[in-house]
Amino acid sequence: MMFRQPWLMPALAALMLAACSRGEAPDEAAVSAAVTTVPVRQGSLPELVVAYGTAGPSSDATHVMNVQAAGHVAQWNVTAGLPVKRGQRLLTFALSPSSIAAYQQALSAQKVAAAARAHTDELFAQQLATRDQKEQADKALQDAQANLDALVQQQGRQPTVEVTAPFDGTVVSVDASQGDQLQPGAPLLTLQRGDGLVVTAGMERSAMGRVQSGASATLTPLDAAGPMHGTVRRVARALNPHTHQLDVEVVPDGALVSGESFRADITVGQWQGWLVPRDALQGDEADRYVFQVADGKAVRVPVKVLGESDSASVVSGALDAHRPLVTVGATQLDDGMAVRAPGADAKP
Repeated sequence: MMFRQPWLMPALAALMLAACSRGEAPDEAAVSAAVTTVPVRQGSLPELVVAYGTAGPSSDATHVMNVQAAGHVAQWNVTAGLPVKRGQRLLTFALSPSSIAAYQQALSAQKVAAAARAHTDELFAQQLATRDQKEQADKALQDAQANLDALVQQQGRQPTVEVTAPFDGTVVSVDASQGDQLQPGAPLLTLQRGDGLVVTAGMERSAMGRVQSGASATLTPLDAAGPMHGTVRRVARALNPHTHQLDVEVVPDGALVSGESFRADITVGQWQGWLVPRDALQGDEADRYVFQVADGKAVRVPVKVLGESDSASVVSGALDAHRPLVTVGATQLDDGMAVRAPGADAKP
């Protein structure tokens, strides 16, 4: 049997009337959103140009040694794979009889021309030679001296030439056999600089003019090893025909392994503005915005993204430095929605 309580219905009506008199909707708490906020602040991030490439010899890392005279290798002092120091003797090159004869003839011609000019100067001083004769003697000596200087530069003044290393490096290959008769300029050996390994990375054509020699870079191996710092040494002014990108050579401050792949983050400037976490940004590329909290409600603020890193963005916009910025929970917000967050009672 069911008993009715005559006081129950009037009591419920009174409670509902009291709630309405306070202006509270029964589901107001249900439409507020729980969020996490952080203070907003000004800051900066480096402006980067990103390029990808591999470690290998630089464009000027190797050098082919030769002698600009005919002859043969009389003695080898190095072998392939051997490290060498600058100034170290690599080989002894013996000039051919024809090269020695050419030097002797050039030396003799220079001496004859010098004597002839001296004699002409004496005659000119006695007014027994004309100015034209004096100028001809001067020209003959200049030509003879230039020919002798060229031969000395190519093969020296001795029957043998000591070939030395122009820099610290490694002998990549030995290109001639001892005793073989060689023509002028024939390759003798190939050296690679000790600091010859660089990261050659390809960047897009649009970055041309922004990346300059001397710019700092962070080199991150793609195999998850630790990053290292580097410096841009050269920026190509023509597209690589294979990659259709501009090659950038970055010299690292650490050791490289040839063939290792890298991401190069090259610093070309600084982005300055509001520094916000990446998860605070909402919207698409054409309509980016963030939410701040004022009087317990979400305030939508349009922003423009100036630059980004893996965890933060630099933006411009009418943000209020005194209002907290919504990070976690921003995706569920609408402008004016009630929020529940620590510190959400900040003054507008």
